[in-house]
Amino acid sequence: MKAKQPKTKAAREDFDSPWKEVLERFFEPCIKFFFPEAHALIDWPRGVEFLEKEMQKIMADAAVGRRVADKLAKAYLRNGQELWVLLHLEVQGQQQKLFERRMYIYSYRAFDRYNREVASFAILTDEDARWRPNEFRYSVLGTEMSLKFQSVKLLDYAADWKALEKSENPFAVVVMAFLKAIETRRLPEQRYRWKMELVKGLLRRGYSTEDVRQLLRFIDWVLTLPQELATRFSDELTTYEEKQKMQYVTSIERIGMERGMEKGRQEGMEKGRQEATAALTLRLLRRKLEPLSERTAKRIEKLPTKKLEQLAEDLLDFTSTRDLTAWLRKHAAPRKPKQTAKRATA
Repeated sequence: MKAKQPKTKAAREDFDSPWKEVLERFFEPCIKFFFPEAHALIDWPRGVEFLEKEMQKIMADAAVGRRVADKLAKAYLRNGQELWVLLHLEVQGQQQKLFERRMYIYSYRAFDRYNREVASFAILTDEDARWRPNEFRYSVLGTEMSLKFQSVKLLDYAADWKALEKSENPFAVVVMAFLKAIETRRLPEQRYRWKMELVKGLLRRGYSTEDVRQLLRFIDWVLTLPQELATRFSDELTTYEEKQKMQYVTSIERIGMERGMEKGRQEGMEKGRQEATAALTLRLLRRKLEPLSERTAKRIEKLPTKKLEQLAEDLLDFTSTRDLTAWLRKHAAPRKPKQTAKRATA
């Protein structure tokens, strides 16, 4: 049994975001896919060291907006020098006025703390094609400060879908999954078909077992399906894997909970069904959003089954915890306690 996380920044540090997982697993392919010129200058055979503790220290006093993922890694250049470079890579999920400022803050803090050159990169996953931040600058009384950084927009890659399908880079799969998640946001049947097509295509690419499982986990997270379609997807994928003699389980917990829900229906165990649905819904919310507070989680756990099933479907469109708060305010407003009239005293 896991210990409860304190309601502090530590809970955020422990957030198990599939974005962070896929970035760490495929860090070199990611840089190669999005920033090939930078990739060519790095001595990849010397290895990469992820600096999680250092990144947390840099972020400690910089409350300047929500992040989808931050990765700080130590690498070496190919010029033969004993110089190591901090690669600061951000995945930005929504447009923010302070984004460029945050890139600047993290860059100078890394330089100041470690006295090392910093290369900053941004992967923009928002849906505003016009927003393309790549520089922070200010000037005052003759003093100028600026930071230029490289950024890419995932939306741009939709223009050449065939190139993504032909690419052997595993990060092409990540991009395809994300693009289809945007395209099918309110089209669950189309999302189901695309999810199955992407998964089958992934299984035919010849990646290692662990790479396949990591990519399956990302696809499963970003292309979330309503409960009924998720069950059908699991069944179809299981059948396909058996025919192809493959064994890639992308979400053991999720499949197990779905089976528990089905068993609860068959046996008429409403309490068991409600608990299983609540567990599944919380699992999906924690994958898609920031860590939930204990109070919010308990509130969701108490929802009736029908409300939970509605939430599991509506969360497909959530982009932040604000959306969840608004949903709960609308659909699960807490009951006001009855007030007993006080007797008037003379």
